[in-house]
Amino acid sequence: MFSVKIKNIILTLICLMLIFSMAYEPAVNVISTAAKPSVRLPIIMYHHVLKEPRKLGRYIVSPKEMESDIIYLKQHGYTTVVMEDLINFVYNKGELPEKPIMLTFDDGYYSNYVYVLPLLEKYDCKAVISITGDYIDKSTAEGELNPAYSYLTWDLVKELVESDHVEIQNHSYGMHEICERKGCAIIKGESYDEYSKNMLNDVGKFQDVIEEKTGGYRPTTFTYPYGFICLECNEVLQKMGFLATLSCYEGVNVLTGKKEELFELKRFNRPSGISQKKFFNKFDE
Repeated sequence: MFSVKIKNIILTLICLMLIFSMAYEPAVNVISTAAKPSVRLPIIMYHHVLKEPRKLGRYIVSPKEMESDIIYLKQHGYTTVVMEDLINFVYNKGELPEKPIMLTFDDGYYSNYVYVLPLLEKYDCKAVISITGDYIDKSTAEGELNPAYSYLTWDLVKELVESDHVEIQNHSYGMHEICERKGCAIIKGESYDEYSKNMLNDVGKFQDVIEEKTGGYRPTTFTYPYGFICLECNEVLQKMGFLATLSCYEGVNVLTGKKEELFELKRFNRPSGISQKKFFNKFDE
């Protein structure tokens, strides 16, 4: 009689353990799935920064607007990152801040050095400047610099590379134009081999020039001129060793650690005359 009671107790305990384990297993899976890294990254695209009100517009903001943007972002908990941070996140399992944001400046205007760099230093922020080789060569040859229209010189590019606040990236040498070829896109009738050779002669050689002029720094990211992209482009760029690209598509990037997520990163163009609240609310849409 006693042994029967013991057996019943043991059987009851076994049943309870089985029921508990079945109920508990799905909860473990949910927690495991939720723990995968997922980071929202807005990227802002700037170009020129000028003081003259009559010149402000879609691609030109004032130093005051630039400073207000930085203050707004810091007040709302954002931390600026550069492409090195994203690449480290993907390739080396590095960490990103809780609310990362990237400030990018296209073309390599001298105004970025005059007005933007002091603000980055003042507020301890970082930014990406994508330079166009043809513009840099001409500005270096001319010698006289004016923030209203000049571009960076090679001496200034080297200084920025050595700073803690700016990261330099490749915006092509001479493909920043719209003619028969739109930006760096393939031309109708151009073979893949011809296209690859033309890209190597422009973008690839510009990589070598930047490395030479800066004493060893080599960009990791290509910024599409005018945002023109073709199917062949990313493949050719990857063969050159690029790890990421910046596009002109709008939207917030979601990064989970996959290498392909670093290509055609989306950006929001920042025009003048729009309040910080109205512009940055796009990030939550």
